[in-house]
Amino acid sequence: MIVTVTMNPAIDKTAEVDDFVVGGVNRLKNIRVDAGGKGINVSKTLRVLNKPNMACGFIGGNMGEDINRQLQKQMIMSDFITVEGETRCNLKVRSAFGMTAFDEPGPNISADELKQLYDRIKFHAKAGSLFVLSGSAPAGVPEDTYKKMADMLHQCGCKVFLDTSGALLRRGLEAPPDYIKPNLAELMGLYGVRSKFVSRDAMIAWVKEKAMDLFSKGPKFVAVSLGGDGAVFCDGVETVHVPAKKIEVKSPVGAGDAMTAAIAYCLDSGLHFRDIIRYAMAVSAAACMSEGSQPPTKENIVALLRQE
Repeated sequence: MIVTVTMNPAIDKTAEVDDFVVGGVNRLKNIRVDAGGKGINVSKTLRVLNKPNMACGFIGGNMGEDINRQLQKQMIMSDFITVEGETRCNLKVRSAFGMTAFDEPGPNISADELKQLYDRIKFHAKAGSLFVLSGSAPAGVPEDTYKKMADMLHQCGCKVFLDTSGALLRRGLEAPPDYIKPNLAELMGLYGVRSKFVSRDAMIAWVKEKAMDLFSKGPKFVAVSLGGDGAVFCDGVETVHVPAKKIEVKSPVGAGDAMTAAIAYCLDSGLHFRDIIRYAMAVSAAACMSEGSQPPTKENIVALLRQE
């Protein structure tokens, strides 16, 4: 069983605008509303891959109820802690400048609500299960929370996949998690790099070096998603860069989460390194072919897996 933990889920509203006007009125079109948040996106993709999974975390207010309804409609099991605050709504607008995100902070979590989540996670922590700890944390959640969750889950005989950023990632690595998948910006933040790379080749070489360094810190599998530049994968024996598949991108929202889902699916199924790479690249590319933050379709995944 795979369990996803999303402490700061969201209703993802995606839209397009013809001309992005700073300080003026922008007329949105092609608006979609989806249940989102990194772990929830992972759960949605796992459902497409026919992998049993459960989504948990915090939800609150009308937005939280909407997330529960959407997950039930998609036949995804869930077991959320209901909190006093309101689940956030994130707006992502596609324009000629690319995708611009406007993310709300989310509710303020009390110490009692956080304890309830720990208890709920421990209840589902059966030996051999894989927990995917994903995304940001709302106010009130300490930066060592993922580390403490990982420590608790390891004591229960579970595996931990960490996909987060900033202090949550830095502290989480202390556990350490079994698997990680930062993106380029998260990796640069982790190593304190702010300047741009002189070339694409220089960037890829740096990512491969840091992926090996992260592996040396304890994780058994490291993936770094690079958007249009593909991804880097490291299992301690090989560290390889794989270019992105050539597709028509409809929405990049959730593509990294789809990659996390594909890797989790493969690791939980006992697949080998090269098969993990094939699935990760195909599933994440297929996610980009879907509108909004919808998961990839089976048809697109199969078609991309058939490509060389």
